[in-house]
Amino acid sequence: MPSLSSAFEPAAGIQPAEEELTPEALGDRGQWSYRVALLFLALYYIRPQDWVPGMAGFSVIRPVIFMWAAVKLAGGLTSPLRGFFRTPHDWAMLVFYGYVVWNAPPQADAAMGMFSLVIFFYLTTQALSSWDKLLGYARMWTWMLIIVALFGVLQTMGLDITGGKDITEYGLGRLALGTWTCNNANALGHTVVAALPLSYLMLFWRSSAFSRVVLFPIAVALIVICAWETQSKGSFLVGAGLLVLIFVVGRPKWMQILVLSLAMTAGVGSLSFMPRMENMGDLRTDEGVLGRIMAWENAYRAMQRNETGAGWRQFESWITFIDEGGRLVTESKSTHSSYVQVGADLGKPGIYLWLLVLLCTFRGVAFYKPENDVQERCRRAILLILIGYLASGWMINREYHTEYYLVAALGAAFHRLTTAAAMRAASRPASATEEKPEENPAPPWALPSYDKVDWINPVTGPPVTRKLWTRLDWVDFVAAAMGTWIVLYIWEAVRAII
Repeated sequence: MPSLSSAFEPAAGIQPAEEELTPEALGDRGQWSYRVALLFLALYYIRPQDWVPGMAGFSVIRPVIFMWAAVKLAGGLTSPLRGFFRTPHDWAMLVFYGYVVWNAPPQADAAMGMFSLVIFFYLTTQALSSWDKLLGYARMWTWMLIIVALFGVLQTMGLDITGGKDITEYGLGRLALGTWTCNNANALGHTVVAALPLSYLMLFWRSSAFSRVVLFPIAVALIVICAWETQSKGSFLVGAGLLVLIFVVGRPKWMQILVLSLAMTAGVGSLSFMPRMENMGDLRTDEGVLGRIMAWENAYRAMQRNETGAGWRQFESWITFIDEGGRLVTESKSTHSSYVQVGADLGKPGIYLWLLVLLCTFRGVAFYKPENDVQERCRRAILLILIGYLASGWMINREYHTEYYLVAALGAAFHRLTTAAAMRAASRPASATEEKPEENPAPPWALPSYDKVDWINPVTGPPVTRKLWTRLDWVDFVAAAMGTWIVLYIWEAVRAII
């Protein structure tokens, strides 16, 4: 029987990607840093300190940071672009961190509280120093989500590994785990549905027969059962959207039309048969939705009172309502939205900078033209993880979770690899037999594009001289401004409608 360890290696028959380190640095250099990155990713999703006896309250962040620092001191930096501030992602994260610390009240302790998260961004970016490592990390991410789904399915069968039975019973039977990241049904649902398109990408698309026939069906079954038991309406919508996305983007026109037609007919009809979806037609009667809207209203007023927000992790919404017994009740209510929480905590500038980091990730990945299957698999995986995070951000609070920094690190590592390849290609002397490259027809004010600029993706032909995208530019600033406007528009539209 084939070993599962091959899941973290390039699939058989796929053209290997060129190693991005210099010839002198090839070999096993950076392997330990990469292994620590995988360990931290596993600890983030599995969180044994939440359910393993004897580990309650144990913090894994500090030991992992010390371990990572020791590895870095012993092996040095292994990224193909030397240094910590070589991409727009790096600078955007630094500016975001500086704003949070500057804006936070003293009691928030934002400087140290956010410091460890930002450190993991930079360390992960350095650890993913080759295409094979980036692909292995994306595979590991997929398997961790599948294991989380496995924990949920086992709990429904009576094997409660994480101790989530009491939480599930408190939630009226909606499945939840005993881990901090998945301790409610919505969080668990949004976590596992992201694994559905990722499983297709990693276990089915151009994969081995064993992976297609055995691993992929098992993974899909675990994900679907777990998501179904959470009864999370938002996760059903996000999962459906991601599935449509993976079969539409980059596909032939006839397939795009077919998939979209099926999604708008059979897909929409199927959603109505899922748990708790029968009252989606009138959200005004849904008590859970009304409670969230009240929290959104409180958050909006807090943002209006203070343009820079209440401070990092300082806003808390309290709502007052009359319960079934006729009593006046006041209780804390989560905003259930990363965007709304960031707006209340950090104000409109905070939304802008929070989005700036994620939009840098999108820009660095979405417009790159891959040279082989490894790069294409990495590119699609990062886009799926990013889009899933952005979509779920409207329905769950993960604005400051480690996941945000790891998503950004994936995009930064991807951009480092593509930029390093372009710089090496541009530094090679042109052969005397090669024809002189044609002048780039794009005017100097044209929007930078990976498809138009040969040096960014030197698949064929000699490179041309053009400024590298290593710093934030007007495109990033305008995109973040547009994203902020869209967030505020949706926020106000929901308030007005409901």
